[in-house]
Amino acid sequence: MSRLRRVLHPLYRKLECAVHPLRYLFLEITQRCNLRCRHCGSDCGRDTRLDELSTDEWLAFFGYLAVRCDRRKLALVLTGGEPLCHPEWDRILRGLREHGLAWGMVSNGFGLDRENMARAVEAGLISLTVSLDGMRKSHDQLRGRKGSFERAVKALELAVAARVRFLDVVTCVHPGNLDELDSVMGLLERIGLSRWRLFSIFPKGRARENEDLLMGAEGFKRMLGFIEEAREQKAARGFHVDFSCEGYLPDRWERAVRDEPYFCRAGISIGSVLCDGAISACPNISRSLVQGNIRTDDFLTVWEERFQPFRDRSWLRKGPCADCAHFAACQGNSLHLYDEQLGHTVLCTYKLLCD
Repeated sequence: MSRLRRVLHPLYRKLECAVHPLRYLFLEITQRCNLRCRHCGSDCGRDTRLDELSTDEWLAFFGYLAVRCDRRKLALVLTGGEPLCHPEWDRILRGLREHGLAWGMVSNGFGLDRENMARAVEAGLISLTVSLDGMRKSHDQLRGRKGSFERAVKALELAVAARVRFLDVVTCVHPGNLDELDSVMGLLERIGLSRWRLFSIFPKGRARENEDLLMGAEGFKRMLGFIEEAREQKAARGFHVDFSCEGYLPDRWERAVRDEPYFCRAGISIGSVLCDGAISACPNISRSLVQGNIRTDDFLTVWEERFQPFRDRSWLRKGPCADCAHFAACQGNSLHLYDEQLGHTVLCTYKLLCD
């Protein structure tokens, strides 16, 4: 089946772009955050610098989605910043529950204590992603706040106890935690988790000024080698390890570290509404790719009529992609790696691994 999926993948991707079913909608409900991460792509902090949507505006949008979308097919994912730092978090939860929306959350775990977990579950939380970026010292250093490791681990334990339906952990891999990946995996297994996704840190946001977080080819290959070995060793025990949608890889690695062939679904089946109402695709991509705003535009009209740049990416054939023989499969790499100042991808993962 895996071989068949890979053979049919180009046709599948073409059909997905043509039909573009909205399956995941990320809602960046605030850029406020209780941490100060060294790799943050959004440069989030304690206060926001943007004209964020009011709680009433978010609640009105929840009502719009409940009426205009098929709630059985659309999953909402709250993100930030840190969602729990929204100043009216309880009203957000009530709005989601009252409109019967299926929702999940991406969190750093710092504020997910027993009380907040119970309120979220009561409001219909069905999925939770928590970041765990190494063991205590390296995690706290990356996240910029002492005690963040213990809080994240406790949040995961609470989520397991609450039986959150879809629960996974993401780890941002960098030279400082490469040697800890086996320890992190052991910790996750002891907690009772079964899904783990790994990312590499890329040169955007604050990471651009923290070059010690960036991995060269040797580190990248070590990370992929770890994932390959872990997948082989842990699959029979029900523990699944996966490389993220970070970028296009040589076929040798694609087959080893992912279940499905590489496919950046930003703007194809993934959309987002940013904290100021801006309508975009994946919330991690450049704001230069915003296509509208829910304050002035009908969201679904924007999704249907203005998202062509995400579905036909020939405009990305610039810089290292200009004459690349792999462009048909890569499509300019993941859109979160696109740099508007350069006008092309900031990192070619294929070239990094082949040079």
